[in-house]
This record gives sequence, C-alpha cells and structure tokens, in this order.
Amino acid sequence: MEYTNQTTKELLDQLHEWEEKTGAYRFALTMIGLDANQHPPVDGRALRERRTQVLRQELFRLQQDPKILSVLKELSRREGLSQVDQRIVELRLSTLEKTEKVPEKVYLAFHEALASSEAAWQRMKGKAPYEEYEPYLRKVVELQKELTSSRIEGESKDGNAIFEILLRDHEADWGMERYDEFFAQVKARILPLIRKIQASEPIDGKAIQGDFNLEAQHRYMDKILSYLGFTERWGKIAESIHPLTTGIGENDVRITTKYRQSHIVKGVLSTVHECGHAWYTHNVDPEFDGTAIVSGISAAMHESESRLLENHIGRSKAFWEANYPALQEMFPEPFAAMPLDEFYRSMNASAPSPIRTEADEVTYPVHILIRYEIERDLFAGKIKTEELEKIWNEKYEAYLGVKVQNSDEGILQDMHWPYAYFGYFPSYALGSAIAAQIDGAMRREIPVDEYLRSGQFEKITTWLKEKVQHDGCLLSMDEILLRATGETFNAEHYFRYLEEKYETLYGLR
Repeated sequence: MEYTNQTTKELLDQLHEWEEKTGAYRFALTMIGLDANQHPPVDGRALRERRTQVLRQELFRLQQDPKILSVLKELSRREGLSQVDQRIVELRLSTLEKTEKVPEKVYLAFHEALASSEAAWQRMKGKAPYEEYEPYLRKVVELQKELTSSRIEGESKDGNAIFEILLRDHEADWGMERYDEFFAQVKARILPLIRKIQASEPIDGKAIQGDFNLEAQHRYMDKILSYLGFTERWGKIAESIHPLTTGIGENDVRITTKYRQSHIVKGVLSTVHECGHAWYTHNVDPEFDGTAIVSGISAAMHESESRLLENHIGRSKAFWEANYPALQEMFPEPFAAMPLDEFYRSMNASAPSPIRTEADEVTYPVHILIRYEIERDLFAGKIKTEELEKIWNEKYEAYLGVKVQNSDEGILQDMHWPYAYFGYFPSYALGSAIAAQIDGAMRREIPVDEYLRSGQFEKITTWLKEKVQHDGCLLSMDEILLRATGETFNAEHYFRYLEEKYETLYGLR
C-alpha cells in the first residue's frame, strides 16, 4: 500500500491504533507473567502455556506487520511531527527494524523454552543443584543466539556481535567497548578499596541480625511504604523468590519483596529498592502510558532510581533517624539498646558475600563484574553452560575471596539468566554510578537529609520527577543527566562517593 498520499494525522492515527492493540496483548502477557510468579497450580501449567503461546504468536504477527513498518518509515520522513511523536516513531522503528527478520518459528520456540526455564528455576531454586537445571539454560542460550543472530546484517554473526546487541537492547549507547572500560575502572578503584577495608578494623555487620517475626516485619514494612509514599491507589506489593517491579502504567505498579527471618534490614532495603522503580513508572507523564516512551526507558536509568533509593536514601543515617524509633519499638531485641550510630555502622558494614542482592555498596559492583565477564565469554563461545558453575565459583574466590557453598547461593541465585535477561546485569553497576551522580546534584539543590528526617519524602520524589523521571525516555540517558546534573555520564562521582563514604566509615582517611 502506498502511504505517501496519506496525511500525517492519518498515519499517526494508524500508529496509535497499532500501539493500542499491541499494548493490549503485552498487557495480557504481563498479567499472565505476574500470575506465574504467584505459584499457580502446577498441573495447570500445560494449558496456561498453550494459551499464552497463542497470545505471543498474535503479538509477534502484529509487531511484524509490514504495513506498520511502512507507516513508521513514512512518518520518519515527515516534517512537523511533535517531539513526542517523533520520539515514538524513532523508538518503534528502531525496534521493528531490528526484529523484522526474526523467524516466527524461532521466536515461538525461544519463548516456549523460556517458559520451561522459568518454571524449572522456580521449582529447583534452593532444592536442586545446577546440573539439574543446566539443560534448560542451555536450550535458552542456544535459542537466544539463534534469535539474535537473525537480527544481524551480513556475515558478522559471531558471539561478540550477538552480545553487543543484547547489551544495547538494555542501554542503547552502551556496548562492550564502553562496558569494558567501565569495569576496568571498577577493578582499578573498587578492588583496592575492598582490600583496604579487609585490612582495617572490622565493623560487626551481624550486630543487626536476629530472629524477626515475619508477621511483625509485614507491619513494619507498611510503615516504610507509607513513609515512601507508596500507596495502594497506584501500587501493590507482594512476595516472591526474587524481588522485582512490573510497571503496568502510571497508576498500576506491582512490586514484590523478600522478607528474611534473620535480617529485617535486608528486607527493608529490598522494598526501598523496588519502590525506586515504582516511583519512576508512576512519575512518567501519563500522556506516555502504553507508548514506547515508557517501555523504552533504559535499564540503567531505571536501575539508577532504585539504587539511589536503596543506597543513597535507604542506607543513610537521616532515613533511619525517621524510621529507627519504630524499628526499636517493634523489635526491641536487638535494637532497643543499640544506639543509632552503631546501627548505621553495622548496616553499612562491608564484607564479601556470595549473594548479589544482599551485598554492600562496595562489593556490589564486583558481583556485576563477575556476571558481565561470564556472559561475555558465554556468548563469545569461550565457555559452555555446563562450565558456568565452576567458572562462577572460581571468579567469586578470585575477586571476593568467597567460597560458594552451593548452587542456591551461587549460580542459581538470580532470575535473570533463567528468564533470558542476558545483557541486563551491567545496567545494575551502571545504574549505581548514575545514581551517585544524580544524588550529588540533588543534594546540591535541596536539603535531602532534612526532608528525610522530617518525613517529607514527597519533596525528594518531586525533584526526581521533575529532573529525571517525568519524560520517560523522551530524552537519552546523557540528555537526562545533563539536565539533572549539569554534565553527561561521569563515573568519577560513583567511585569518589564510595571511597569517601567507606574510608570515613572505616577510619581509613
């Protein structure tokens, strides 16, 4: 069909109609995915997967429709589009041009293998060794390579090219070259800091551990959620094996958290982290709901907001000045007799451990470094899935001096590979660096600690909404950072923040 004779409005109407329809399918698949994490009946899995596969097939065909690709190409040549429509066209065209050559058969086979992998991981985590799960991951990796290689033009379809695409799917301007440079800085700045801390007088991180009634933890978490402004009017919280956030739209954000019987603070930080994601989704202009300007927000930008809340807010003394008295009242053992300063030092203690989600700020980027190096070599064909656990354990001992005891605290701890989030892990470290840069700028403009002490958290979310979140991905990462901080990405803020905080905490200055 010839589209040059149609008006720009007619073309935009077709695009918006297509977005509404594909959005409905994505909504249905998202809700099915949420249900799958709530442990539905095992014996009903086969029927659920068949029905889900039908929806995926229909969505795939809608996304591959050559008519909408022609509409997008024509719109990309039109002048006079609004900034919003121009950005939507740019993002959708980029996505569809990448996937237009993906074979439907491979796409559906990949998602079928993925569903089996997700179910197997949920079933086996904490109950089975890696070698029992490995065949599921092997199949997902094989199909991920086949799926991604179909997007590559020409003959250069080696593992590096595939991994480059996977990285850029999550952060468009960040490929292997930039990440290699960034993680080289992590090695140069963070590993020596870890060694200095290990050689210093230790801080007792176990002082804040105990036996915390789970029902009481739920009640305390309600207080934290209220303090953070997370409300049931637009958000919902549940529990899961692995904490996560699913943004349906501005007024429908689902988060899950994980409670620890022996460590209430880790549960709190988990919730605060997910609230960072939730606020980002909630704060995007509702005009963009259901468009690429919401779904296209980069992984690192999203992680910057969750890492900012978890680390710069949730680990700060000012946050606990407001929330520690209730913790002392509800859990007198061990907190009633523990001064706030002692609590603050203990919760910020740094010690290498095998679990990424429970890592302190200093060792955390090393957990990501390990995963990045393994993923890079896996897709380059240098290692096989059968070797992953051995290599994982070797790297943990080499970088962090940690001996991994079992698959549950090792290679099976994360949902990302079972769920095919390949290339996503680096965004956590990059997001942490972005968070430090944003936090520094925010503290120069508003009295963050004063707002935290007085329970005026809404003033912090208002600043973040205005400077970072409101426009979704209407702007690029560097454009958002330039507006919020006055400069494009600069990792020096991150390394300096960690060095200053921990050298002070451990008396190393």
